[in-house]
Amino acid sequence: MKVDSFAVAAALIASSIPSVTATGGNNFTRRCGRLIQTFKNPNTKVLSSGYVTKGTNVTYPDIHPTCGQGWIVAQADMCRLSLNVTTSSTSNIIMEVWLPENWKSSGQRFAMTGNGGVGGCLTLSDLAFTTSLGFATVGHNNGHDGLSSLPFLNKPEVVRDFAWRATLVATQVGKAATNFFYQSSLAKSYYIGCSGGGRQGMKIAQDFPEEYDGIIAGDPAADFHRLVAGGLYYSYQTGPPTAATWLSLEQWKAVDAEVLAQCDTIDGVEDTVLEDPLRCNPRFETMLCGQLETWATHQCLTPAQVSAVEKIYSPVYGNKGRFVAPRFQPGNDQNLGFYLIYGSPSELGVEYLRYAIKNDASWNLPPTLDEFLDIMDDLLDNDPIGVSANNPNLTPLKNSGHKLLVYHGESDGYYSHENTLRLYEATARNMTLKAKQLDDFYRLFPISGLNHCGGGNGAWFFGASGQNGLGISGVDPNESLIMKMVSWVENGIAPETLRGYQVNPLTGRLEGAIRDHCRHPLKNTYKGVGDPLAPENWECKLGTKYP
Repeated sequence: MKVDSFAVAAALIASSIPSVTATGGNNFTRRCGRLIQTFKNPNTKVLSSGYVTKGTNVTYPDIHPTCGQGWIVAQADMCRLSLNVTTSSTSNIIMEVWLPENWKSSGQRFAMTGNGGVGGCLTLSDLAFTTSLGFATVGHNNGHDGLSSLPFLNKPEVVRDFAWRATLVATQVGKAATNFFYQSSLAKSYYIGCSGGGRQGMKIAQDFPEEYDGIIAGDPAADFHRLVAGGLYYSYQTGPPTAATWLSLEQWKAVDAEVLAQCDTIDGVEDTVLEDPLRCNPRFETMLCGQLETWATHQCLTPAQVSAVEKIYSPVYGNKGRFVAPRFQPGNDQNLGFYLIYGSPSELGVEYLRYAIKNDASWNLPPTLDEFLDIMDDLLDNDPIGVSANNPNLTPLKNSGHKLLVYHGESDGYYSHENTLRLYEATARNMTLKAKQLDDFYRLFPISGLNHCGGGNGAWFFGASGQNGLGISGVDPNESLIMKMVSWVENGIAPETLRGYQVNPLTGRLEGAIRDHCRHPLKNTYKGVGDPLAPENWECKLGTKYP
């Protein structure tokens, strides 16, 4: 069933938000109910407003099926405001503004949440969590519904919303709504997002740094066209299931086990976590089958399969000899990463090229790698709307006095953390700043054992975007990542490390290692004695230079 923004809005009005009369309730609830009549802003239509009590299910009955869960439990007494904002004659965004009742007593802070992939799905867990901390919080659909690029077909203004405009417009309208409702100016503004939301955060830092006092960008898919190109490259190296170079999922897991067998103890501890994947350069000929040996009998690989694995674990270059993407992430411990090279070509990449770049619903990947390498070169040369956030000049951010905190999982099998390290190093060179100088406004934290935004074998939980909706307990919300950013912005206490906790995947409880993840270019190093699960037995030392 096709779901458009107006259908979602209508459903929200009909069944999601309780009505509040002008005469009932206290002043907060009355003013909330009246917002549908009283809030006026250019190009903005108020779809609904209503008071929501803590513990209520906030529902989206017609949510696009690719967006997953269509409800979240409110974690604060709040006013919920839904808006439709026109961004051009052919585009609009649907946005939510959640206004907690304790806002003025909680610091009068504003927060914007990000989206994932190319998606138009609200990160509901971030909306709920930040309002529980007293932030007036905004989320938006990025100018379209669902995770597909189909809405981009022949609609450049919708692509423009996805690239940067939806976040900027939602920011400005959300701030206006916040100031109007509370009849008081907000004090500080924060952004938090991961994956596609990380890309949005980097875009803000590069192009609109004046909008946010503190920006948190997790696993940022910043160089988006490189992500698309690199992800699709894998399918040409492995081929279809009938190809001699193809590996089953079971075989890819064996490859990962071999990587760990060769590299896990480089950091001094055997724990299925690579503290510095840059030091891992596995030799895959160890997996070669001998005469009369097969996968079924010896769990070994053919020469063609080993060749394919070696190519995937090597950097990608285009036909012009230009670097396109880093190697596949060593030490990846999640099925998501293997899916990119085990299944069919990346759906995200194919659809983005088909609908946003080629504007041809019948377009498919070319049959040969050489033809695709030409497409990769074109992707790097052409980004007219500015989807990628790969500008290494952060001078406007530095001059604004605002802060950028970036983190990236070192077990991210979807978008390698090496991309984020490269952007950091390029920024240092472009601005001729040493790491200690960048630390004043830009800090990068590689997180060992963290998959893409959440999950993994390491101490990956630290209250980041998307992590606070997983039902994991045991960490003080005031120690969450956004509150660490608040301490940096408002109290001048910059994070030296990010404390992460290992999570038992079966129970969802904090069990096992606790690790204080170091800021780049420092690297967590085991002291050689003591319990490796305890953070005091590790120290931050200068790590491997990259690139």
